[in-house]
Parts: sequence; C-alpha cells; structure tokens
Amino acid sequence: MAEENKPEQKSVPQQEKKEEKGTLERVIDDSIYAAKNVGAVAAEIAFPFMFSGEARANAMINAYPLSLGARVDDIMAKKPIDLKANVKASKESFVGTAIMPPLEALFKYIEVTRQYATNYAGAIPGAAAAVGALAIGQAAFVGLYTGLNHIVQNFSFKGLYTKFKNDYWPTMKRVWKYVLPFSAFNVLYLYQFGIAAQLAYGSLMTFLFRLVGPKSEGASLKNLFKAMNPVPYAKAIATAPTKLLSGLYKIVQDTGYALSSPIQYRAAPAK
Repeated sequence: MAEENKPEQKSVPQQEKKEEKGTLERVIDDSIYAAKNVGAVAAEIAFPFMFSGEARANAMINAYPLSLGARVDDIMAKKPIDLKANVKASKESFVGTAIMPPLEALFKYIEVTRQYATNYAGAIPGAAAAVGALAIGQAAFVGLYTGLNHIVQNFSFKGLYTKFKNDYWPTMKRVWKYVLPFSAFNVLYLYQFGIAAQLAYGSLMTFLFRLVGPKSEGASLKNLFKAMNPVPYAKAIATAPTKLLSGLYKIVQDTGYALSSPIQYRAAPAK
C-alpha cells in the first residue's frame, strides 16, 4: 500500500504567558518601591548627622547642595527622578559629608593667607592671595569629589584613572570660569558679616559647582527649563484624587472577587 502523504505537523512552541499582576499586587510592589525611595532620601538627609555642632552644619552645607545638584543634573540629562536617581543623590550626600573635614582644614587658611599678605604687602595683594588660596582649595575640592564620588557611586576603584584623565581638567576649567568669580565674593567681602553669611553663600556655590562642574552626558539647561514647566505638575495634582479613589475601588472589587471565586455554584443538570 502506498503510504499516505500526511501533512507535516509543525510543533509550535507554547509561549509562556506572563500573568498580569492584580491591583493588590501592584499596590504592594509600589509600596515597596516607595519605601526604598523613602529610605534613600532618609539616608541622604541623615549622613551629615554623623557629625555634631559646627561640623554637622558644615557637612549639611556641603552635602545637601551636592545631592540636590545631582537630581538637577539628571533632569538636565532628561533622566527620570526615580529610585536610581535618589540612590545616586544619597551617595552624593555621603561624599559631601566625607570630604568636609579635610576641606575645613584647607579653607580655614584662606583668611589666614589674606591677613598675612595684607599685613606685609597691603590690601590688594592680600585680596589676590585670598583668591589664589581659594582657587587652590577648589582644585583640591574637585579632586576629592571626583575620586570619592566615583568610588562610592560604583563601589569600585575601576576606571578611576580614566575618570580623572577625562573629567578632572575640563571640570576644573568650568569651576574656575563660572564658580571662582562668585566664590571670590565670599572671601573678599562676605567674611565681614560672620560665619553664617559665609556658610549660606558657600552652600549656594556648592550647588553651582554641581551644576556646571561634573555634568552628565547630554545634560542641557534647555531640558531643565522644560522640566520647570508647571502645567504638567498642575494636571498631575488635579487628577491625583480621582486616580486614588479609582485605585481603591479597584482594590476592593478585586479583593471581593478573589474571596468569592473559590465558591462556585452550578445548577444540577436536567435528567
């Protein structure tokens, strides 16, 4: 007998379908994600509290502008402010806290340098000496920040040499161009009004450093201006209550269905 030609049956692999998460599961996942974000922000705030007294205040002035500037830098690079961004900002707060003690020891000699030069050569050489000492201090600050931030962000020394080779001098030029002229106002004039005025202004300079110094790839002020448009935020705030109520109703509905689904009643078949 001739063999019948049977059509070839192609075995189609069964595609595993990923079950969509229910509303309750999504709420739990969102809650865990939100808790992680809260933890990252809490750590960011807490790092300067490793010190006390004046040292804590100085750490705050250095740490918080860096962490805030890191978020603004992400916005300028069109990156989302999510858990990754909050962890990054938290690490920057740690870096700012960690490099504050050596910077304190360095910057306290700026006023000593100004007074010494003023006493021996006059007011103008004294002012020039203060600005020169400030420029040296900024160079040390950029070096400490660049190295420690790379290590903390990556938990590794790998790529540190390349980081310095590619980023240190361009960052230093931007700092001396955009930050040093404004920082000079601090050591030349604001010192007369006490430490509070100097610290407040120094905090602003740290934030300015973070904006113009270590910039992410693709960062642009245009993106920042677009992100500052208040209309999308106003819409989000306006629709938030409705979305919340809708989500709560969906949770109650899904919970009721989940509780009742195991019990199924069927009518007996007619004989």
